[in-house]
Amino acid sequence: MWLTIDVEEIQDMNFDIKWTSKPEIEYEKMIDIFIELAQNRRATAFVLVTFAKKFPYLIKKISDAGIEIGCHGYYHELIYNISFETWKDEIQTAKNYLEDLICKKIVGYRAVNWSMPFEKRYYEELVKMGFLYSSSYFPMKNYMYGNEINKKEPFNIYTQSGLIEERPVKRDFIPFSGGFYLRVLPLWLLKRLFKRIEKPTLYIHPYELMDTNMIRSFQKNAKFNVDYFLAFYSNGSTINKLHEIIHA
Repeated sequence: MWLTIDVEEIQDMNFDIKWTSKPEIEYEKMIDIFIELAQNRRATAFVLVTFAKKFPYLIKKISDAGIEIGCHGYYHELIYNISFETWKDEIQTAKNYLEDLICKKIVGYRAVNWSMPFEKRYYEELVKMGFLYSSSYFPMKNYMYGNEINKKEPFNIYTQSGLIEERPVKRDFIPFSGGFYLRVLPLWLLKRLFKRIEKPTLYIHPYELMDTNMIRSFQKNAKFNVDYFLAFYSNGSTINKLHEIIHA
């Protein structure tokens, strides 16, 4: 199992959350939980630079714990909504910033919300920048992101500048190993699905590591709507699910 986390702030989500005030979140608590979960496991933290600039010590803490740091971009923008040139410049700037912060090479990339178009020109630019792999392919199409073809295993993409490996999120009859699916699906089904898939990728976000008390503390900062439900439904039980799945 490859344990991954997209390190971003709660307000970076692309759900249409109606925030009435800025939520105050103790991100260090959630980062500490992730570090504990990642002990003696293959793990990567894909970091958004806007988060890293606010909390550089947390990114260094993750790196010092022996966890790989990957690039999640600079801003949490859906890539298909910005120009190719803007995306390219932002990723290069983000990679440089993270490398300077942790004094290590960044070789992995994950697109914000799996929103990178599945086009060779994007992968060619990643190769030019020095990335060795991407984990940006979501094998099911929905209203916001994803691809119609279910790529079941990692695969290489050959460009004029060299090759890069794409590591897609695996799925069964549906995706299940992170985000909304991890929060909503019952534990008994998740355990069964994880057993059916060889070397799955588990992906989470800091806000999914909040316990019930943490969630209650910021509920006053947002109005309840459909997107709020999609973003936070069953959040308080996710930590327990993760422990059960990882230690199964």
